Amino acid sequence: MDEVVALYDDGGRPDGSAPRSVMRAQNLRHAATGIVVRDPYGRVYVHRRTATKDVYPAYWDFTAGGVVLDGEDPLDGARRELAEELGVTSELEPLGEADYADDHTRYHAFRYVTTWDGPITPQPEEVAYGAWLSIERLLEQMADPAISFMPDSRALFAHWLHERASDRGEPHEGWDTWAIRVEDRWLDRTPKFADAEVQLRNEVRLMPRLAPLLPLEVPVPIVLDESPLRVRHRLVAGELATGAALGRDDGRRLGEFLRVLHDMPVNVYIESGIPERTAARAELLATLERMLHRVVPLLPPDHQDAGQTLLRRIALRTPATLVHGDLAAHHVTCADGRLAGVLDWKDARVADPAVDLAWALYGTPEPFAEAVATSYGVTDDELARALDWHRLSPWYEVMWGLGPGGEAFLAGGLDGVVSLLDVKRTA
Repeated sequence: MDEVVALYDDGGRPDGSAPRSVMRAQNLRHAATGIVVRDPYGRVYVHRRTATKDVYPAYWDFTAGGVVLDGEDPLDGARRELAEELGVTSELEPLGEADYADDHTRYHAFRYVTTWDGPITPQPEEVAYGAWLSIERLLEQMADPAISFMPDSRALFAHWLHERASDRGEPHEGWDTWAIRVEDRWLDRTPKFADAEVQLRNEVRLMPRLAPLLPLEVPVPIVLDESPLRVRHRLVAGELATGAALGRDDGRRLGEFLRVLHDMPVNVYIESGIPERTAARAELLATLERMLHRVVPLLPPDHQDAGQTLLRRIALRTPATLVHGDLAAHHVTCADGRLAGVLDWKDARVADPAVDLAWALYGTPEPFAEAVATSYGVTDDELARALDWHRLSPWYEVMWGLGPGGEAFLAGGLDGVVSLLDVKRTA
């Protein structure tokens, strides 16, 4: 059946109607909708039009939509087209109106964007196939002269796409990754080294299994781009706890969180790719060996025996379970005055649970540490092992300073090693 299309005048107002075939044959000015579909990670659904389309067949497109029918509200038309073409029924956010004209089509455009967290069900008559692309990768594809994108979608949405791509914070350089805040909604991370790429991929596999079982919010990253690797997760609520006053209730919440994490059934994480006990222990022993030969000689003579003794204690076999592996204030968030989330799981592995207790018991205010110990149910042996892991933390800073970190890390790390070797506190 030949659809009856709403015609529009040059002022963007309804101006009669015509059968779709007549509108195409005479290139009459009409009304049409365009909708960009994004997923919860900000990717855009990009699809290939079928070869039977009446205009621009087999072109690539990153919008859904179509003509507005006679007497149809444009928003209703957009919803209808979106459901028909892709099976998407989410709410639409207007992006304003605009005009487009070329030798094949002339229309007044009603533009929208939507976020969809469900399956895409392409209409066979409209969509040949499609995939989710990051905005940056989409813009790269659009810049390739060998790839034919819909010219109207380019004209009507390219500026909006570039605005989204440029809505980024300043990159933050970590020891092994770069992190950048995107659109105040997501965090993108890229590895600096091959080892970090492996860790990020393990985190992508682990966190969807782990997140629903934990009592605090944690990131659930996806692979956004493969080459070079970029992973993205939605921002975890709150601000870093580095400047927060952590109190007794926060300690209780973290202790309960760690208890759940350390009691996690093996089947939850065994297939995630994280280092299992044997591999994690082999890596630890190799690291301790390097510390023995590279860090101990840099210590004052009267601290070298204590340093060697510490390394021997850390090397002893201990109980092992899933651990975060790098728990500290800069990986914990607070929101609405309370501890809310735990970030950065790339160091997760099967290891001594006291690794996660070190900062919580010995690097925090006394009321917080006491509440962690009580709610977790810390044993005397765990207290002692956690203190040793706390003492070991600046050794990693020294190792970084001996490598890419440079003199500042080296000097600060050595000061930390010396001061913590004398720590006697118990939680």
